[in-house]
Amino acid sequence: MSVSSATEFRELHAHGPASLTESLTSLFHTEAWPGADGESGVARQLREIGVDVSGIWAASRWNMGDDGEAPNRRHPVPGDPRGPQTAAALTAVAAQPRAAALLGVYLWSQASDALQYTFRHGRIIVPLRAFVETWATCRDNAPDDVCRAEGDAVAVLLRTLITQMHTSAARSAGSLERLADTAGRAGERCAELLHAARAIPDPTSPFRRVLVPQAVTRIRYFRALTEAARAASAAMAGDPARLGPALDGLRAAETDRHLNYILASELRSYRMHLAELHRNLDATWLTLDRLRTIYIYPFGLRDVSPAAAVAAIRSIADRDERPELLGVQAFAVRGSLKMDDVWASVDRAARPYGGVSLSMPNVRLEQPDGSLIQELSCDVRFTEFGNHYVRFRYSARDQSPQQVRDARFRLSNLHADIRVKWIAPDGSSVDVDPGGALPPERLFDLADLLQRATADLVREATEIAQGRAHVVTTVYEASRGRGPAAPPAKRTPVTTGDELLAAFGSQVLLHPVSYGTATLCDWTLRQRNPVLLEGVRHLGDVVAVATNSTTVALVGTAHFKISQYGSLAEFVASLNGLFSAWNATLADHLRLVATMLADHDVNNGADLADRKERLTREQLRLHEFASEVRTTLTTITSPTFLASALESRMLNQLLQASHFEQQAAVVLERLRELLQEPIAARLAALERLHGDRERAAEAKRERSRRRLMDGTLSAITVFAGVYALIGTVQVAMDAGLINGVQAVAATALVTVGALVTGWTVFTWTSRR
Repeated sequence: MSVSSATEFRELHAHGPASLTESLTSLFHTEAWPGADGESGVARQLREIGVDVSGIWAASRWNMGDDGEAPNRRHPVPGDPRGPQTAAALTAVAAQPRAAALLGVYLWSQASDALQYTFRHGRIIVPLRAFVETWATCRDNAPDDVCRAEGDAVAVLLRTLITQMHTSAARSAGSLERLADTAGRAGERCAELLHAARAIPDPTSPFRRVLVPQAVTRIRYFRALTEAARAASAAMAGDPARLGPALDGLRAAETDRHLNYILASELRSYRMHLAELHRNLDATWLTLDRLRTIYIYPFGLRDVSPAAAVAAIRSIADRDERPELLGVQAFAVRGSLKMDDVWASVDRAARPYGGVSLSMPNVRLEQPDGSLIQELSCDVRFTEFGNHYVRFRYSARDQSPQQVRDARFRLSNLHADIRVKWIAPDGSSVDVDPGGALPPERLFDLADLLQRATADLVREATEIAQGRAHVVTTVYEASRGRGPAAPPAKRTPVTTGDELLAAFGSQVLLHPVSYGTATLCDWTLRQRNPVLLEGVRHLGDVVAVATNSTTVALVGTAHFKISQYGSLAEFVASLNGLFSAWNATLADHLRLVATMLADHDVNNGADLADRKERLTREQLRLHEFASEVRTTLTTITSPTFLASALESRMLNQLLQASHFEQQAAVVLERLRELLQEPIAARLAALERLHGDRERAAEAKRERSRRRLMDGTLSAITVFAGVYALIGTVQVAMDAGLINGVQAVAATALVTVGALVTGWTVFTWTSRR
């Protein structure tokens, strides 16, 4: 670029490189915090050229917009309005100096900020892609080559953020290989950013000055992450040689002077967990030789009783029908649950536990590249108590701690996108038909679809209340060996709970399932211990109950007894859906009653009577509901609920560990409050108010009637006097005292006077 053209460029761009460079540097160093509230220098400059900064600020937020909260999706939802809005904003300013680059970098800053608050990436990606695609069509409108090159570089910057989100999602994919591949692609995108930034022809461009070092920093970040993920995967497979160099790479990347504190914290987290892995390479490691994993997705029906739900599904079983759900036909509908006879209560008068089930085809989980993750059985259970749930199950052998961790995390509604398919009877894969909803991206999504589809079998449009998902891991056999991936010949069987807990990797059995995955090998650092139920059957037994996970490791116990205990853990985990339905029912009752008491016309007796009748019916329904709740809770906690006293004690331990008593207490307290008199008292007050007003109105009407009567009587009295006077006139005429004309005149005069006097007396009397 010549000196004259450079001078023209600086004159063209009114905001000058110096001030803009400072704003951009601050924006990158704090990853959008100054710009988050729209007060950054970039935001102010955008306002000056007419850009709706607040609209850009809100575009990427998961909980903002006329369309409500963003769905829990990693990919954009078709028809999202943020795309056209972003395209329109860019098109409007593309011809102005530096405006496109300013808009793009501010959009990047807000998307980066939004990324810190959610794993729902779909909404964040929409405006970024819209900018990139629109810029490709309007870049020729840029006022000069420098502005065009700056816009090109910022468009690549937005693409790097999209790949960064893919990397963030890959951390939750249950595959270190997928994470390494995705991080590698993100590093390549950052290399493209470096090339695009260096291609800006003006060496004084603030975008070039900032984007070049930022691209280099991000290349180092993603390369360090890529190598760390590959090294961790290799170490789990028994080849730890790359782990040390990978740790060195993470430390070096942390020292980059252009690295902001958010990315630095992520690198530090990777390093700390891998360092713990590295320190324990020669420790005694745990291998889960044989285990079973059950995913439980509880739910309750808000407007259908448990008995009615079971009866509806049982009628399908009685007709030997196999309904089609989500694109496949159910394998079977069972009129009763397959369960251990420990559930047969010794109290014949007690309410029995049972239910029905729908067995669905097996489910195949795949990574996006088609590689198999796992195949699971699937069924939906409806019970007499109302603790309905979707159940997935699979068994595995020779699992490392990392594999167990990845398997347990599949429970999460924030698991990265994977392929979820049915397996047809011929072994082929069949896509899930969501019936107009979004297709499933994870196991949680399929469970949600199944809950709604089977609830419609009970009664169409039935509302559900979802409970917290839970995973039950049952360890049948485990062994210990030196280092990760020790061969079977060099491992010794675990014989006591102490041996299991002492081995490195056992911590994965104690942790709850995290909300999302933020680092590598997050199981390596121990967390706060869950509730440990030791000595369930023997002193060497271990049962760990966390918020959303239960581990059963009954060392030295026969398989059928372990499975029996597992059914107890499964039952307790499913109760969360029951409590969700109860709380939802109470909330519905409270809203309905509040509406009927608040929205009324006390002057309308018919309206008040109707509301009284409806409130009475609602209170009766509440009493019936309270009876159902109390009966269920009493049955569950009854010492005779199960056939075995020992299993009854075990069930009580699990109930205590899952805070059953606290949940029950909350429901009972809310029931007690709603069943008390305030509602009846408020209704009685309304009735008294209506009665007072009715009585006051009646008294007013009575006074009016009395005044009318008094006025009428007074008028009659006046007229009686008139008639007496007229009689006097007649007597006078008969006596010859007056003639006929005088008599008529006198009579007329008396009559008119009587009318005037009577009306006056009537009016005065009726108005007193």
